[in-house]
Amino acid sequence: MPKKRRRAKIPTPAWERPRGTIGRRLLGRGFQFYGAVLVGLLIVGGLGFVVYGFGAQELEKRGRPGSTAIQVEDTRYRLDYFSHRLTMYVDQSGGPGVVQPEDALTAVSAVLIREDIARRFAGELEVTATDDEIREEIASRLGITTDDESFDVVYQQELARSGLSEADYRQMVEAAVLTNKAQEKFLAEVPKSAESVHYRQIVVSEQAAAEDIRKQIEDGADFAKLAAKNSLDTATKDKGGDVGWVPRGVLDASTEELIFPLKVGEITLIPSTAGALLIEMLKKDDDHPVEEDKKEPLAVRALANWLEEKRQSLSIVNNMDVSGNFDQGKVEWAIDRAFQS
Repeated sequence: MPKKRRRAKIPTPAWERPRGTIGRRLLGRGFQFYGAVLVGLLIVGGLGFVVYGFGAQELEKRGRPGSTAIQVEDTRYRLDYFSHRLTMYVDQSGGPGVVQPEDALTAVSAVLIREDIARRFAGELEVTATDDEIREEIASRLGITTDDESFDVVYQQELARSGLSEADYRQMVEAAVLTNKAQEKFLAEVPKSAESVHYRQIVVSEQAAAEDIRKQIEDGADFAKLAAKNSLDTATKDKGGDVGWVPRGVLDASTEELIFPLKVGEITLIPSTAGALLIEMLKKDDDHPVEEDKKEPLAVRALANWLEEKRQSLSIVNNMDVSGNFDQGKVEWAIDRAFQS
């Protein structure tokens, strides 16, 4: 006899299958239950963000020493390096109680940028720094000679004190050697004669005081006597305010623009950050011999102009510039270490 075929089992549709115990419990809950679950998930998610935020801040804090304080073109100066240089500057300036943080930040930023410019462009002036010259400058800073038996020991002590690596310290000293040699080159190029003016001045702390003194002079008072009585410039007050002959190039450009056009006998008042100056023109000469004591100021001004010209040609990011756009976290980090008691 033929076997009977077993009737195929027809699968039960999913929607008709009996639900498990867990499924029944979950689906049987009301809106209050699901609301509580949602609130719980939101709380957990919020805590996650908080934890992530603290973690990110901690990672950022730990990575801050290696972050960029100043960048000149492709050269990056790390924050920890800036902090060490800031500490050195504060110590050399008399300590935290003497120098103000903002002044120190501005000064160190300017120094690092000038050092970079010197190393970057000194070759254009045909100026170089040999290893022997760098070693001599290091010895001078240490207060010893290059052949001193203790040179290496004292040098390592200085590196430990400064917090700088030997490469960073040598780079700093190299820039100093290059800058000094550049100034010597500008000094050698000072002309024998130049357009010059001879004037006298009275320096006071307030513009109102300068205006009052000017009125006294216009009414017939003696300039020299008023200078001796009122001027804050100790270098000239005892000489009746007489500055002597000043060649073009010694003063900053903005001041020269106000003084050099004056006629003999003319008096002008020049406001300044420290107060005001009263200037009286005494003599003028288009080709006056440059006096010996004016040669170095001319070289200093020429070097400053050269550095500024090169600075304008560079792409510079200064995160420590408190007078402009700066990174507050980095500034505070550096100040905390340089000005700690």
